[in-house]
Amino acid sequence: MRNREVPKGTRDLLPDEVKIKRLIEKKAERLFTSCGYSEVTTPSFEFLEVVETGTGRNMREELFLFMDREGGILSLRPEMTLSIARLAATHLREAAFPQRLFYMANVFRHVQPHLAQYREFWQLGIELLGAPGQKADAEVISIAVKTLREIGLRDFKVSLNHIGIFNSLLNCSSLQPEEKSLTRSLIEGKDLVALSAFLENAPMEDILKETLASLPVLHGGIEVLQKLPYLEQNREANKSVQELLEVYELLKVCGVIDNIVIDMGVLRGLDYYTGMVFEGYSPDLGYGLLGGGRYDNLMGQFGFPLPATGFALGLDRLALVLKQREEETQRFLVGGTDFSAVLTRAEELRAAGYIAELDVEGLSREELEAKGTSRPNCRAIYVE
Repeated sequence: MRNREVPKGTRDLLPDEVKIKRLIEKKAERLFTSCGYSEVTTPSFEFLEVVETGTGRNMREELFLFMDREGGILSLRPEMTLSIARLAATHLREAAFPQRLFYMANVFRHVQPHLAQYREFWQLGIELLGAPGQKADAEVISIAVKTLREIGLRDFKVSLNHIGIFNSLLNCSSLQPEEKSLTRSLIEGKDLVALSAFLENAPMEDILKETLASLPVLHGGIEVLQKLPYLEQNREANKSVQELLEVYELLKVCGVIDNIVIDMGVLRGLDYYTGMVFEGYSPDLGYGLLGGGRYDNLMGQFGFPLPATGFALGLDRLALVLKQREEETQRFLVGGTDFSAVLTRAEELRAAGYIAELDVEGLSREELEAKGTSRPNCRAIYVE
């Protein structure tokens, strides 16, 4: 019988899981608000044209598509940055910039579901619109780090790169667009064997091949940038390196450098990124916890050119590795023979910040105390 099943790739959240989700949301909201960000919401579905604008690739195989009664093709939103860009182009043309926005939303992708990857999942994130430059990048990256810290994660790293380095290197090659896409995929997947085999016969200088082949394994401190032999011959790549260095120094000032590493293999999947890109990882999970970067050209695709940067954090994945939880609030089970007195006592406890449940079963004192004892962090109060 399917009347007790949920669609593949979705799931029910039970009370303990919802509690963790709300805890993460509450702490993130407090941090975002303290940094000047304001919350926005968008529809759960958009016109397909909105979703495909600016992505630079065919996403249809990952989308949940349907048609409205007017014949429009709609898609459940697969991520939030495109929706925020559309929102800004629609409603914020007369606003003062920069605009700092944040969101908490469910998103949908038609993927093969497995641990930490669902077809419906929850994200929270920020978008800093209308702010160019490395200080804006440093603000967003430092907030990403502080968000993970604030919600109790300790053992994690945020990996930085500048997509301009990779793009500049590819522009020096004679690779065709599909070959460039393959190179990117192999570097992102750290498939060293396939990458080496592909580059062996690729039409480019040996020093460029050596540089591209090294990208997936260049991971560590700022010194890894000295291990890219071709950079000295490429002005644009050098410019991107200098921007990465400046952001790195600013993150020292922000007090988050202990959680930062350089990873030349971080390229991000969407083509709208134009500058700094970053991803957050925990060794306890084989998937990224957050990702983001600069996307200065995306807003222009909606007819409203603006520089922009931001990140999104996956609540489902974070909940799997979250070790620290808030101390449980004391819980009371209140019963007795006088319902008015029972209700008054329960309201007093609630006003004091406790959780107070009413006995609606008419339990005796002994039964009430036994039931309270059987529950964690719970005391029974019997009101005469």
